[in-house]
Amino acid sequence: MAKYIVKSGESIEEAIVILDVKNEDEGVSAEYKYFAHKFGIRGKDWQLIRQGFVPSGSRQYDEIEIELSDRTRKT
Repeated sequence: MAKYIVKSGESIEEAIVILDVKNEDEGVSAEYKYFAHKFGIRGKDWQLIRQGFVPSGSRQYDEIEIELSDRTRKT
């Protein structure tokens, strides 16, 4: 089961870290479970706008933009 180090998620320095995943598929699944926990049901409470990689030094981060049901966007 994935574990999370939760920060604001609003910058690389404040990235939400996902631990204890075995591969990329588990990591992606853990991302969406986190979003469901924080924002609710995908397709009802929020929509995915875009998702992509952001390189930083020797690491890569997922940058995900969503739109909430009230039209507020979060990255």
